[in-house]
Amino acid sequence: MNYLIIPAAGQSTRYPNLRPKWLLTMPDGQLMIEKCVSEFNCSNFTKVFIVVLEEHIKRFTNKTLLIKSLKERIGNNVEIVELRKKTTCQAETVLNLLKKTKIQGSILIKDCDNKFFIEGDFTNKKIKNIVCAADINSQDFIDAKNKSYIEFNKKNIITNIVEKKIISDFFCTGAYGFEDIDAFKLSANKLLKKSKNIYISHVVLDMMLGGVDFRYKSIKNYIDWGTIREFREYQKKSLTIFCDFDGCLVENGSKFGKKGWKTKVLIENIKKLRNLQKKKNITLIITTSRPSSQVNYIKRTLKYNKIHYCKIIADLPHSKRMLINDFSDTNPYPSAIAINIDRNSDNLGSYLSNID
Repeated sequence: MNYLIIPAAGQSTRYPNLRPKWLLTMPDGQLMIEKCVSEFNCSNFTKVFIVVLEEHIKRFTNKTLLIKSLKERIGNNVEIVELRKKTTCQAETVLNLLKKTKIQGSILIKDCDNKFFIEGDFTNKKIKNIVCAADINSQDFIDAKNKSYIEFNKKNIITNIVEKKIISDFFCTGAYGFEDIDAFKLSANKLLKKSKNIYISHVVLDMMLGGVDFRYKSIKNYIDWGTIREFREYQKKSLTIFCDFDGCLVENGSKFGKKGWKTKVLIENIKKLRNLQKKKNITLIITTSRPSSQVNYIKRTLKYNKIHYCKIIADLPHSKRMLINDFSDTNPYPSAIAINIDRNSDNLGSYLSNID
């Protein structure tokens, strides 16, 4: 029996004045708690436990709808475990879960505020004693001072693990495997008698000092949302753009014009939009006053110029347009931006330079 445990019963102090971070909505509409295992095959685990505070469920969400969404996104083996009392640290949260469920076997404990891909098939297999880690040089944006770090030998056996101190290029990505639940409980309980602020890395170190080997497990595609700053940097990589076709991507056309609807492409604007799509997760919606009969022509033009789009909205009035959007602490002001360019001008890039 093997279990994935996601402790999410913290106070989210790095996300001030917001609901618990595991309930925050990501740019693609998923909750952070759903996104954090999006690169895992959760069906490989006997059960996926999400450990939260009862007060957070009552105050911030509808439990029935939440469970329905989690089962759709993660699988039918997901279970929410509610704790009535606040815990002081992850180790205590996990211990409370183990006491409440009385499960036996092996466990993988994973943070709720990041995502990554881990190689290996956990189907009906015991989880090994592992620490998932990544090379810090492979990351574009990371809060290095808030990580734990490992050292390991040529056989990938970890020789040292330290919290909040850079001792190597390899930082822990917040996922720790334990072959024996009883061994974890013994070490965690011992440490909690001495301190109320115990990281899972402390449990690993204590077991290592007791002669237990842990191995370094390499991961891929790591993305971190540990702080509000990292969360917002991640948000910035997603953008919804409403872009008019005539006068912005091609020279303005008209059924009464000399060239009719078939007009010249504004190549620099096309290039800028194409380059932006390579850097960011762009949801592009093309707007146009052209009739629906012109949609296939617009599609061919966009495809030829390698512009990816989500939708084309045709038959719009030839008049002023207004975009209205709400803003919040998770999607700060301004959450909507308007750009007006001269018709047929090929300088869209100068207006979009601040979002590169």
